[in-house]
Amino acid sequence: MKRLHRLHLTAPLALAALAVWLLLTLGGQWLQAGSGQHALADAAGGGIGVGWLLAAGFAAIVALASRDRRAAGLFAPAPMKSARLVWLPLLYALLMLLVAWADGWPARGVLLLVACNTALVALSEELMFRAVLLQGFLDRFAIWPAVFLSSVVFGAVHAANGFASGDAGAALVQSVSAFLQGLAYSAIRLRTRSIWPMVLVHGLWDFSLMSSMLSATSGGDDSVLPYAALFAVLPMCLYGLYLMRAVRGHAMPGMAAPAT
Repeated sequence: MKRLHRLHLTAPLALAALAVWLLLTLGGQWLQAGSGQHALADAAGGGIGVGWLLAAGFAAIVALASRDRRAAGLFAPAPMKSARLVWLPLLYALLMLLVAWADGWPARGVLLLVACNTALVALSEELMFRAVLLQGFLDRFAIWPAVFLSSVVFGAVHAANGFASGDAGAALVQSVSAFLQGLAYSAIRLRTRSIWPMVLVHGLWDFSLMSSMLSATSGGDDSVLPYAALFAVLPMCLYGLYLMRAVRGHAMPGMAAPAT
């Protein structure tokens, strides 16, 4: 039986995949907006996001079709070495969750929907940006330009969330926040050689942010949350830059060995 031809993740191919991924993701959000849900937090707590589900499935198909799935970060990380790299951002995300719930939390059913949707978003975005897009950029560029460019695209895509709600200021803040997060997430993904640790951290971070936004909206005080989130991601970004402090060209120092 003839072996299936696998994809070589180049920069043009990764950008083409990103375009399809955006159509699926934003298309689902626009459909929800048409039914009266304009805020991202409301969409996360109002039902399973079909667009997020389709986008996650598409990103998984592209990543799994890669010629080198290990290089794309689809394999499990080496547990002990990766734990030393991930414990700090994981602890930070847990602390953010405690802060988000300090003044209460939404209803249990809403929290379950938010948890499902933020898990989908984390899986979808890590597959698309830290597996497919980052690997495509690494095929053409050295590590620093690849990480920077993938993080810029990650930030630009998140600006759409703010524009969908008609708040240009929130769009800009969310874009900058996502760019800073992208730097940290990319650094940890490269050091662990796996996207899975950051799927966990990313999902927990989004869950804390979305649940706090829902709580604040119900209390009529959500105006400072985007700005608070911007300052909250700065320590994560600095940690990512620290992990990449000795990067030279295409070499990533201290890379964890892949799991066997």
